[in-house]
Amino acid sequence: MEKKECRMFRSDTAYLLYLRQQKSLPSKEEIKRQTEKKKEILLYKGACQKCGISCVSRFKHQIGSTDIDLSNSCLNKLELLAILYTIKTGHTIRDLNLSGTNMDILSSRYLSNFLKHNKTLNNLNISKCLVHGEIMKTIVAALLTSQVRTLDVGKNNIQDRDNKMVALLINHKTLKELYLSHNKLETRNTRPIEFSFASSSLEILDLSWNCIRFTGAVDISRGLMRNKSLLRLNLSWNGFGFEGCVALAEMLKSNNILTELDLTNNRIHPPALIALIRGLAQNKTLKLLNLSLNPIPASYSCILFGNILQNTSLNHLILMKMVVNEEFVELLRNVQQTRDVQVEFEKSLPVPSLDHQTMTNQVRAPWLFNLDPLALLFMLKEKNRAQDFFNKINRDGDNVLSYDEFKELFKRAGVPVSQLVLDKIIEFLDKNKDGSIDLSEFLDGDKRMKKITRGHAKENLRRESYTKYSRSFRKAKIDAKTFRLDIESNQ
Repeated sequence: MEKKECRMFRSDTAYLLYLRQQKSLPSKEEIKRQTEKKKEILLYKGACQKCGISCVSRFKHQIGSTDIDLSNSCLNKLELLAILYTIKTGHTIRDLNLSGTNMDILSSRYLSNFLKHNKTLNNLNISKCLVHGEIMKTIVAALLTSQVRTLDVGKNNIQDRDNKMVALLINHKTLKELYLSHNKLETRNTRPIEFSFASSSLEILDLSWNCIRFTGAVDISRGLMRNKSLLRLNLSWNGFGFEGCVALAEMLKSNNILTELDLTNNRIHPPALIALIRGLAQNKTLKLLNLSLNPIPASYSCILFGNILQNTSLNHLILMKMVVNEEFVELLRNVQQTRDVQVEFEKSLPVPSLDHQTMTNQVRAPWLFNLDPLALLFMLKEKNRAQDFFNKINRDGDNVLSYDEFKELFKRAGVPVSQLVLDKIIEFLDKNKDGSIDLSEFLDGDKRMKKITRGHAKENLRRESYTKYSRSFRKAKIDAKTFRLDIESNQ
């Protein structure tokens, strides 16, 4: 038979005291946890003594916890060494926040050694730690052997030369969330990132505030076409513009995974948005689109945003800090009667909508986007000698090139340009600043332009894959393979 304890109490008060003592007694698990915590505190104190430093009280109070938050503690390398030594093996840790730590090569090696030995860490935050260059290589090599699922390396001044390391992180099989905001991935050397998306397991990727434009935007968009895992993508505060939207549209036509896309402040004007809508209309999985802070006038809102609501599967459209017209608000009410859709915007004004033909004429105007005026001028030169090209421009035969003659050259070539473009060309060629270009100045400018062109030889290798997205090349009828423009056929 089971033995039961039997006690006699002199009073009710004594009995209540007994019950209180029983409740306050720690369980075996709690006793074990407290014992392990004391051992870790002693281990940490010993590590600090060996390093000749004082204990970090903020860490000391967190010993025993599965989440360690040391953000903005400005740890030096010895303090970091003592902390990582304490939690390296015996400690079960899920979340480690080291943001704001002053990382150097030695610190990165300490962190690398910790990552190789610890198999329980899930979330790692090393933002604002100057993790780039050799420091990044050391840490990434260790991360590839770890079980980390969420990584934040934002605000680390990661530049385009580190893109191979970024590609390795994107391609890491166990990593599910990667935050790379406020770095400098920019436009060069983004091909490694493009190819890494094909075999990536990421579900959330943040590339905001990275100055990604032109070829960089195209490369990343093309890489996403082959991705089979990404659910949420943040591309806000870059410069995708027209070329990036064309490439994103192609991606959206074939991507059937992505559910959230943030394009806040990406220089998306009406022509770019029209290009993007072509992809949105064929996508069936995207549910949230953020277009806040893009230059879309209120007069365009009913046609463009209305097209998004009526012809896509979106149920949440964000237009913060943007004004729409009242016709769009009325259209939104009609759409909400048939399906669940939410739109956030700043305010609505009684601005009349443009009719479809007027809007079409405006967005199809042959504007010149994103092509350097000097490169375009010398592209028209083709294989002609500089002097022959000079004579071709100099229609009146006075051996001096004027503003009007340059304007006429582009007009005959079928490439209308603004006054700003012509001013830049004349400023480059006009060495004596008299407002006109003689033959010697033109020949000197030709030599300088050739030197500049040779300096960009590597970049030119990537143009063929980029120009099909460029509005400038399509409008100017420039061949994507030869980069030649037929002047005679446009006269």
